[in-house]
Amino acid sequence: MRAFAKAACGRVLASLLVVVSGGCASYRPLPLASHPDLAPRVEDLQGADGVHAPYDEAAVLRLVWINNPTLAAARDQRGIAQAEVLDASILPNPSVQANLGFLVSGAGDVPAWSAGFAQSLQGLVARGARRDEARASASSTDAQLLWESWVALSRARQLVVDIVDGERRLALQEASAERLASRAASLRTAVARGDEASGAASAVFVAASDARTACDDARHTLRAQRGELAGMMRLSPDAPLPLAPLPPLPPFDVAQAESTIASMGEHRPDLAALRFGYAAQEARLRGAILSRFAPLSIGMNASRDSSKVLNIGPAVSFDLPLFDRQQGKIAMAEATRQQLHDEYTARIDAAAADARVLLASIVVNEVAAREVTDTAPLDAASRAFARGDIDASTYGDLSVATLGQVANDVTRDLYRREQRIALDALTGAGLPDSLPPRMNP
Repeated sequence: MRAFAKAACGRVLASLLVVVSGGCASYRPLPLASHPDLAPRVEDLQGADGVHAPYDEAAVLRLVWINNPTLAAARDQRGIAQAEVLDASILPNPSVQANLGFLVSGAGDVPAWSAGFAQSLQGLVARGARRDEARASASSTDAQLLWESWVALSRARQLVVDIVDGERRLALQEASAERLASRAASLRTAVARGDEASGAASAVFVAASDARTACDDARHTLRAQRGELAGMMRLSPDAPLPLAPLPPLPPFDVAQAESTIASMGEHRPDLAALRFGYAAQEARLRGAILSRFAPLSIGMNASRDSSKVLNIGPAVSFDLPLFDRQQGKIAMAEATRQQLHDEYTARIDAAAADARVLLASIVVNEVAAREVTDTAPLDAASRAFARGDIDASTYGDLSVATLGQVANDVTRDLYRREQRIALDALTGAGLPDSLPPRMNP
């Protein structure tokens, strides 16, 4: 009898081990980095094989897209969302129960046993809703990742413009500062000789000092912008990153901008993410309603007592929904759905209003940009100064004024480019007109 019991226990344990080991996954360690891993050169970055210095905007965006560490971490969320879709698609496991009773005393010939098999139908009823919710949530994650990528690339575009135009403006500021410094030095000599009043020369001294300060501030700003751009592509801040000149700005198409604002819901991935989130909440509400029905399990039970009487037949179990009918979960799901509905409406209205305000400002600046500083008088003054027709003071004042106006033109060009990038970022212009098929809500 004991031998039979031990053999039976051994078979049961062996069966359990086989079932459990079939669902096990192997473990592999994933150690963390112990030190920063910034690339010392652009050539060491991933995707750098197809780009060449000086790097234009497209090349910079490619390097940022491939190497940006924040985007890489965000892409990991997609794997989590896909795992949730897989989890929601798996059928619920059936349950098995078994009992063995050894004959200790009394009438009987053999040990008693019982076994049962059951499958929950509630999980099958709600499976479709859970799967729809997981798929919509995964699509929302995809859209949100696309939006984060778009925001990062828009920032990279802005940094490229700020750096290239900023260096142009710095060159003009330095030229103007050199002329002011030369003029101030001449005035100091004249004041020391008594040929010039110190009060009349003080304005030039202040302007020269302000010009030096402006140049220093511009260098610090450019250094910070270059460091930020390098960090976005996992590049060392000290690594050389030569940038190509910016192409001329094409004429601004107001009608196209109006059309883009009108179709913003198709272009902005964050709005698509909200729509997918709303679809997921709809599925969650539907699942909560389905779950209010009584949990039902059906199966089969078999048993044998110690006198060898064998019984076998169907088994049904369910809960009586007397108190808990999922009222709380349904109420929370409905309230959350209403919140998401209102949030989407507010978001798209605010985005459209912001875009129209920016568009109006762009139109004003585009009209003002038609006036460009004429440098011909400065060229004529240079020739006159070479001939001795004007003195150094007159030529210096004229050149400083002209260089200042040209620097203002560069600043205005920079502002126009930044506004266009901001409008593209705000409306999602430049992204595909439609999301991938699986991401369509």
